[in-house]
Amino acid sequence: MTTPGIPTHGFEPVTSASERLIRGLSLYVIPLFLIVLTLWALLFLPNRYPTAPGQSLSIQALASQQEHADPELLTQLESAPAGPRLHLSEPHWLLLKLPEPHTQLEEVLHFPASPVSSLHCENAYTGETLRNSELAPPAPLSPAPVKSFTLELGSANNPTAVLCRVETSRPTLLQAQLWASADITNSSIRLSRGIGLLEGGLLTMAMFMLVLAATNRAWIYLLLSVWLIGNLRLGSMAMGWDTQWLGQILPSQYMPVLRQVTIACYFILSYSLFTVLLGNSITTGRLQRLLPTVGILGLILLPVALLAPAYIFQPIMWLSTIYALCFVSAVLLSILLHTRSRILLWQLVLLSMALCMLISAIFLVAFGRSSFVENFNGVIAFLLSNLMVALAVGERLREDRSESLRARNELMAHYLLTPVGMFTLNEADVFVRISPMLARMLNIEDDPNESTIYWTDFFPEQDWKAVAQSTQNGQDVTITHYDTNAQPCQFALRVAIVNQSIEGSLQDITARAETYRQLRLMADNDPVTNVLNQRGIEKVLDGLLNRGQDDKPCLLAYLDLNHIKYVNGTFGHSSGDALLLKVCEQLESVLRSKDKIGRIGSDEFVIVFEDCEPEQARVLANSVLESLNKSPLIAGNRSFNLRSTLGLVEVAPGMAPQEAISAASRAARDARRLHQDMIIYEQDSNALQEHAEELRLFEELEGGSSRALYLEMQPIAALRRPMDSLNFEALLRVRDSSGQLIPTGRIIAAAEESGTITIIDKWVFSATLEWMSKHESQLTKTQWVTINLSGVSLNDDTFIQWFFDILTRFEHLARRLCVEITEGVALDDLEHTRNFMRRLQQMGVRIALDDFGAGYTSFSYLRELPADAIKIDGALICDMLKKETNVAIVRTIVELANNLGMISIAEWVEDVPTLKALQELGVDYVQGFIISKACTPADLLKAGYITDLVHDEAARQFLIESQAKFPPSM
Repeated sequence: MTTPGIPTHGFEPVTSASERLIRGLSLYVIPLFLIVLTLWALLFLPNRYPTAPGQSLSIQALASQQEHADPELLTQLESAPAGPRLHLSEPHWLLLKLPEPHTQLEEVLHFPASPVSSLHCENAYTGETLRNSELAPPAPLSPAPVKSFTLELGSANNPTAVLCRVETSRPTLLQAQLWASADITNSSIRLSRGIGLLEGGLLTMAMFMLVLAATNRAWIYLLLSVWLIGNLRLGSMAMGWDTQWLGQILPSQYMPVLRQVTIACYFILSYSLFTVLLGNSITTGRLQRLLPTVGILGLILLPVALLAPAYIFQPIMWLSTIYALCFVSAVLLSILLHTRSRILLWQLVLLSMALCMLISAIFLVAFGRSSFVENFNGVIAFLLSNLMVALAVGERLREDRSESLRARNELMAHYLLTPVGMFTLNEADVFVRISPMLARMLNIEDDPNESTIYWTDFFPEQDWKAVAQSTQNGQDVTITHYDTNAQPCQFALRVAIVNQSIEGSLQDITARAETYRQLRLMADNDPVTNVLNQRGIEKVLDGLLNRGQDDKPCLLAYLDLNHIKYVNGTFGHSSGDALLLKVCEQLESVLRSKDKIGRIGSDEFVIVFEDCEPEQARVLANSVLESLNKSPLIAGNRSFNLRSTLGLVEVAPGMAPQEAISAASRAARDARRLHQDMIIYEQDSNALQEHAEELRLFEELEGGSSRALYLEMQPIAALRRPMDSLNFEALLRVRDSSGQLIPTGRIIAAAEESGTITIIDKWVFSATLEWMSKHESQLTKTQWVTINLSGVSLNDDTFIQWFFDILTRFEHLARRLCVEITEGVALDDLEHTRNFMRRLQQMGVRIALDDFGAGYTSFSYLRELPADAIKIDGALICDMLKKETNVAIVRTIVELANNLGMISIAEWVEDVPTLKALQELGVDYVQGFIISKACTPADLLKAGYITDLVHDEAARQFLIESQAKFPPSM
């Protein structure tokens, strides 16, 4: 029995007691002992170089270019204010009064100011010069690592006050400190050790990053390495020992430029590191747009650092730094509030520490250091902040390792779970080697080394060169194998020909092939009835239409059921679906096996008669209609009577599938309109040619061309004082490709079905308004112009928005426009229509209800619609005098219109007796052939009065008499 090993990541478990003891000592005991020992030494043991800070002296200063002291200068200095610090930017004389008592032989005067270029000190009252007033400390002391001045007080016969002249290379903050000789020696050594620690630590980490960058080819580690060196230089600048590099003294004349370049380069490096680590984590759009501006500031800062003096560089540096710090702080706060990634949190900690140290360094550079000992504290802080880099990199490596392990485990799981078999064949297609997986897949129990197993025992013969070429091109060859139960299994075959042998693999893709088959079935079949959907029907038609010219003909039937929507609304969709399934069963029972059925709408089916003569297709279509219409269909526990119509089209070679389906739909629509069960369009029939012309027209309109459209105007005469007005209706006219006129009603019906009617309506409205605007001065007698609006456009929100936009554009014509809305369309969605009409009337547009009286609910809903006019249906007018009931209906409509404050317009007026009868009934306006047929816009502009357009003499005389019959007041 074995004992579980200590669970440690990256180590193999151990089982023996001795190995477990060694492992435990190495990983737990000894590291813990070192940590405790270190803490004990830092907290309780005396320091080898104890720190005793110097005593700050008060400074009395006077700015002066005078090179030698005199009694008057001393008098001025003694009256000057005293302070512990002095900001210098020009030569000054200083007076330092030493405290009493002090032992001058054991004390030194120290000036920690690296920008000081010269310093001369003497006894203020004797004029005796102090020795060793140099850039290095006196000989008994060890060399100082920073530029400073250290003066022995004992060399000036115990001065009580010291007079100094100081000059600086740049603005700085000057301090004067009184130190014991031993303490300053210890501080100097302590500072040297700190500098060595910082340089060694950061350079070691930088070298480690360089090795990582080289071995992993990851540029982020190179960037981190250079950024660490930038941290080192910035820290040394802040703590005053940037005049050296790796123990070598840098030329003092180059230091101002070197400091500026260091800051600019560190700015660019920090920006690059920030964008690499956190650039993709910035999700706020405003911050993403502002990020490049920080980089642009770095590009500006670098040439300024090289070329500009300090008084120009420093303001630009401060502005760039403050802007960058504000931006970085905002980004870090934003990411911190939303982040969930551990490695991203490490990176945030790293950049936050670096940000804090950068701010500290800038303030140290700007405002100086308070004591000599702060250098060592700065070393520790900078080193700790850069250790965070190592922690972040370690976290990055751990994340990469975890990702690698996850990818490896995923690959192994994929390899183990995916059935892939390997094999080798010789030249005779005999198996030489078979992997255990392939043997299980093919149920092979024999050893290929002991028996002869042929490829053709399981699979069909292959062209191995072609298969190898397909494999090289990245394409699998699919082959089929039948198992012992005669069930087909699909395999993906890949091979390579090596030394006359076939090295290959077989992957079982049966489940995948079945999934693809199901997806293709779902893509091409209707989910309710399982017959083809529109995509499937179009694929079938496309295959048939692209066959050779010698193939048998093909016909397409469009079956329109008129009961499914009612069933769905009354009994629910489950009953409707059951009825659809019953319809499909009926169709399959009377059709041939090769005929294809497709459902392309809620109650619309398409049948493809493949290789079928027109007469045979007619017989089959009649059988379909009889099976559906003659007897009720029982679906579930209900019985349904259907009334179906069918359009049959002989499909011509080269016809597009959509064109064929559209032609069959048109035939079914014509059958319903003509109250017939079936209509057949044969090849080259006029109906098919008309349909092709419609499709061509619609393609032109959708492509932006309206050259086939033009307008005509039909006058509308007033029955009271007709000479005072010249109103008309704008009518659409359409020409075919040969210039012949196409019946407008047919085009409108086809356009409404195809959805092109909105394009036509847009053209009619825009063309009419542009024509009226162009000839407004000539239309002085035109009070209003009526234009028809289709129901499809009325329910299209995009069209409605366009419509009000163009009305706004022609706002001055809005009060001369009357929009006709068909009564049936108006009642289809009463609330929507009411809102639309009110919105139009607010702009001054009139509303007319067209074909009023043709419906059954006109009178009950008329009060709900805020219309301005009623156009009485022409079917009531054209033979009104032949039926008394029509006269009564018209009289009722006119009286109702008068009571509701609406005007009445009668259409299809074709004789003078009807004109007189309508005038007696109180109709306001008439429109029809007795007044005038539609005329061109030019003819309308030529007319001065309505009578100029009336060709019937009796009608013209009637209008003239009506003008005289009604006085102007009426």
